[in-house]
Order: sequence, then C-alpha cells, then structure tokens
Amino acid sequence: MSEISQRWDATPWITLISYVSGSKPLIETVDRSAAFAVSREDARTHGLLPFAWDSGNLCVAVAEPPSLQARLLLDRIGPVKWYRTTAIDLVLAQREIYGDLSDRPAPFGELARQRGLSQEALDELLRMQQNQGGLLGSLATAHQHLTSWDVAEILSAQTGIPTQNLLQDSPAASPELLNVWHLLTEKEWRDYEMVPVAVGPDTITVALTNPFDTPGRRKLSLVAKTRVKAVLTGHRDILARLDQQYRANNLVLSRTLLLHRRPDDSATQTLTKSQKWAGVALVVALIAALIFDRDVALSVVSSLFVLIYALLVVHRLWIIRKGTLTTNELRFAREEVENLSDSDLPIYTILIPARDEANVLNVLTEALSRLDYPKDRLDVKLLLEEDDVETIAAARRAKLPSFMEITIVPPEEPRTKPKALNFGLQRARGEFVTIYDAEDIPEPSQLKKALLAFRQSDDTLACVQAKLSYFNIEQNLLTRWFTAEYSVWFNLLLPSLHAASLPIPLGGTSNHFRTEVLRNIGAWDPYNVTEDADLGIRLNKSGYRTAVMDSYTYEEANSEFVNWVRQRSRWIKGYLQTWLVHMRHPVQLHRQLGARGFWGFQLAILGTPIMFILNPLYWLITSLWFMTNWGLIPHLFPPGIYYLGMLNLLAGNFVFAYLNAVGAAKDGHWSLVPYAILTPLYWTMMSLASWKALLQLMTRPSHWEKTHHGLTDWNPVTAADHRESAEISA
Repeated sequence: MSEISQRWDATPWITLISYVSGSKPLIETVDRSAAFAVSREDARTHGLLPFAWDSGNLCVAVAEPPSLQARLLLDRIGPVKWYRTTAIDLVLAQREIYGDLSDRPAPFGELARQRGLSQEALDELLRMQQNQGGLLGSLATAHQHLTSWDVAEILSAQTGIPTQNLLQDSPAASPELLNVWHLLTEKEWRDYEMVPVAVGPDTITVALTNPFDTPGRRKLSLVAKTRVKAVLTGHRDILARLDQQYRANNLVLSRTLLLHRRPDDSATQTLTKSQKWAGVALVVALIAALIFDRDVALSVVSSLFVLIYALLVVHRLWIIRKGTLTTNELRFAREEVENLSDSDLPIYTILIPARDEANVLNVLTEALSRLDYPKDRLDVKLLLEEDDVETIAAARRAKLPSFMEITIVPPEEPRTKPKALNFGLQRARGEFVTIYDAEDIPEPSQLKKALLAFRQSDDTLACVQAKLSYFNIEQNLLTRWFTAEYSVWFNLLLPSLHAASLPIPLGGTSNHFRTEVLRNIGAWDPYNVTEDADLGIRLNKSGYRTAVMDSYTYEEANSEFVNWVRQRSRWIKGYLQTWLVHMRHPVQLHRQLGARGFWGFQLAILGTPIMFILNPLYWLITSLWFMTNWGLIPHLFPPGIYYLGMLNLLAGNFVFAYLNAVGAAKDGHWSLVPYAILTPLYWTMMSLASWKALLQLMTRPSHWEKTHHGLTDWNPVTAADHRESAEISA
C-alpha cells in the first residue's frame, strides 16, 4: 500500500450534513468564515470544503484524496488538517455554503449598487482598484461612498457569515474573554482587524472585517489550541472595541514608555542630583572668585561669553557657506514620484494632535484629501483631548472621511503634544508614520517622496524631515520675520547638518519615521516641550540617520506678538531641557555622537538659546558704556577680548542679518530680503522670549503653552497652492 493510501485510510471521518425529517439539511460543524479561506471556484474544482480553524490548522473536508494542486493551493494558507466525508455530504455542504453550482454569487459591486452606490461611483472605484489594487469595500469607505457597516452587511450577504454590531452590542466583560485578549498583542489585534467577542467550551468567536483574510484566525487558533469562529463587523466597530480595551494601557505607555526604557533620556526630572550639585558648585566657585578678586572674575566670565558668541558667529558663517549648496537635501524628480506603483504602497499613518482647533478642521480635511496617496492606505489619527469638548463636537459634525479616526486622549498630565502623539502611536497601523499640525497643508506628493527616501536608503535612515514654510507671509511684519527665520532653519541649517552627518533637531511637524524604529527608541518624550528636537538627538545617539528632503508643508505664521512669545519661549525652554537631559553623561554623549556630533549638538541646541539670552546683556553693557563711561565696564573686556566683542557686535549683527537674507532668498522669498535689515528688532523679541523660557524652565519645565491658530483671514489652501505654483515656476 502506498504512503498516500496509508495516509488517506488514517484520515478521520466527519459528517457535515444531518438530515431532519421533512426539512432542509442543516450544517452542523461548518464555520462559514473558514469555508471562504478558499474561493468558491477553487472549492468546487478541487472538491474541498474548509470548515474550521482549529489549533492553527485549517480543517478541510474532502471525499477523495486531495490532488497535488489542492495541496499546493492550501499550503499557501497554512497548515491543513484533512477530514474524510462522503461525496453526498460534501456536495450538499458546498451547495449550502457556496450556493448551487449554476449560481453566480452577486459581486460586491452589484450588492453595493443595491445599497445606493451610483454606477458612476462604482465605475470610478473599479478603475481605482485596477490601478492601485486594494479591496473594493475599503476603497468605497475611504472615498465616503459606503460606511464600514455597509461593507460588513454586503460581505455577510455574499458569504452568509452573520454580523454583529459592536457599537450597539458590545460583548460583556468576563475573565474568559479577558484571557483571550492576552493571547495576542495589541499590535496583532489591530493588524488583523479582529477582536474576540465570545468564548464557548471549545470555541472562541471573533469579530473581523475581512472574512477572506486568514492569518489572524490561524494565529489565534494556534495559540489558544482551540477552534475559532468568526462574525463580521464594521471597521469602526473594531476600532471602538480596541480603544476600549487598550485605553488604560495606552495612557500608561504614552506617559512612561521612554522613562522605563531609557530613564536617562527622559525630561521627567529637569536636573539630576549630580547636575544640581554641579550647579551649586559652580555658583559657589563664582561667588568665591568674586570675593577674592571681583575684576578678574568678571573679566574671565565676560571673556568666556564673548568667545562663545564668536564661536556661534563662526558657526553661522559655516551654515551660510554649507547651506547654499544644492546637494544638502534629498530631491526627487517628478517622474520618480509618478513611477511609484500605487498597488505597491504601504499603509501610512498620520498623527495630528489638535487642541482648541475647531476653526481649522475644514482646512485640515481638505489638505489631507489633496494628498496623492491611496486613501484606503491612509491611517489618520486625529488626536483630541477628552476635555476639548468644542473641537470634539466640531470633528464629529464634520463627517470626516473614513481614513480619519477621532482618537480621544485622556486628559491626565502631562498635557503635552508628545503625550498625545505617543497615545496615537500605540494605534498606528502604518509601516511609516508622520506628524502634521492641525493647520498644516502638506505638498500632495510628500508621502510618496518620503517613501522614496526610505526605499533608496538603508535601514539606518530612520527619519526624513520635510521643510516648513508659511502661507500668510505678507500678513504683517511679524509673519515676514517669522518666515525668514524658518527659511534659515529649513533651507540652510538643517540641510547643512544633514550634509555634515551631524545630529538634526527635528521640526515639530512633517517628520516621517519608520514606525518600528520610533517605537523601539521610546517614541517622544512627553515631558519635553520640544519633543521634536529631543527625538532628533536620540535618533542620532541610537545610530540612526535623519535626512532633509525637498518637500514643503505650509503652516500659519504667528501673526500676534503675545501668541508668538508663548510659542517661541516654549521652543527655547525645550532646547534648554534637551541640552540638560543629554548632558547628564557628557562623556557617554561624546562617545555616542562622536567629537563632531558632540560639538555640533552644543552649537545647535545650547548655542541657539544662549545667543539670545546673552544679547540683551551685552546691548545693556554697550549702552551703559556710551552713556556713562562706567569704570567697571573696561574690566569686563581685556584688550584682546574687547576687540573680539566689538567684532561680535558689528560682524555678528551683519552675519545674522545676512543669514536671514540668504535663507529667504534661497526659499524664493525675495520680497523678504529688505526686511533682513530689521533683524535686530526681531532679536529683541527673541531675547524677551528666551528670558521667559529660562525663568519658566526653573518653575514650570514641562508646562506646554498652547499656540493658537486660525488668526488669519487668508484662505490657507489657496495661499499654499499659490506658493507651490510660484516655487515650481521658479
């Protein structure tokens, strides 16, 4: 007897149909969701009937030994456990599950038409599916032609699998159900779009969105060592159930992930004990020096500050020279972007933290709808604080597209943007993730450009930073100054750091990450108020690279002075926070960043606030000297230091004004170049914000001062289109 015959003789029997007198035959053991692990056509052609998922195996009934083609077909699904049945049982069961052999089941599109989908919309969806792949139901919901519950009911009509509305009929909590949740990770439940809803003596029932997707049930049945059955539900139902289950855990992780993984990188505590003692020792030494010889002590301190300022001037000169090169950033030709196959694009998560932003939600929705990316592969999380009642109500009234999910963030401390981002990251389904602010208008092709950057680089490239600019540049003098400053930052400084392989302090938006890398390094620090700059440094410390790409996101420039001071002081406070955190172990930091990276970190992170903190002091000293000839002042500046200080005053002012002019010109903002001569006035404001930041660092280090948006009458999308068209023409 052959080995195949021996195996066939040992195959267990199963009865699929039982006859009840005078009635239609009833299926006893067939799980309809398992039956659709193969298509109707393949089941009939090869004489197959999958009827259950059990302990990681797909249980399949056959009346004859399975052919090689049948085995190969099922091998693609996973392990198979074969059962023998009679030919009549098999045929009757197939007819009950799949319909008569002469029947052609109604296609999804026809059933969707019966639910009100127009023929024109269906034709467009079919064209999309042909061009970019994906499921017709996902495309229909992404473009707001159907709801996720419509899709569930259509699939139920096709397959006979029952539906369960989890929003109205949420399963009762029980110890048995909780044990099932623990069998898979949160990420697995989310990736499989599946949740447990019932536990029986020998069966677990799960709700899912796609009855034809088998890995989730196979994995669950394997780890549970039991059978798994399925019911259908909507995508929104799954999200709501997952959020309910993992809310508390997500909150804990959003606050403590970095603290637990890398406590020395967390700004939970502004100063460590050793830093406090070092600060006390420095103050005591300075007081002692002043008592011993006041003039010498003041001269040494002043000389040190003048030298630091001179070094910062030289650093800015290097930025001008390096930043004007065209090889500092990643550029992609339009053909490269257009040649990307939509069918090959992964899910992309977009996190949008928003607080008190009800007035910009319509702009946000329009901006996201303009993205040149398949809508069924967008995973957008609109992160709203639970007590922000007005924005939540506005978001629910707005009838957001299905790819936008409202995620309610618990209002526990710290009330910061990075905590909200961490909360959203736990729910991210995308291979890549980016951050936009609520008022942002990204270039439509930005996601594809970031994807090209990742695909053309090795795995050490963890982040790609897009450039930021403003759509309301000409609103007033403050918006012009603000735009010139951003032009320097994103067109000169960051590209220069990228080209020199130095640590890059990220911007607060439009930075694109590999999702797993972001999770592995502890995500954002919820206690750091410039979580972006801090994250850029931690990426570099962990051996990853950041690149800058030539793609813009347009924002609203701050047009009100008080609002601007709140925003700017928060940034500067965060830079000081970041410096203190990463300088807890300077020798280790030097080893992690290398000598060039270490000193680049000092100049970029500490140098920026120090420069603006020192400015008013030296302006005051200079003014006092000219007005009073105060005798103490010459002791502050020994002859060599005096001339260096004068050079700082004259050349430094010119260099920083020239830097703004070059940055504005490189960004195509030629109308802003004349305003560069007024840069010292902007520095005065920066100094005010810097001193506020210094004081707040000592009193409220993790306090997040909210920047208000929607303060312009300009149409953001129209203005951004105008900007983008001007840049393409240039």
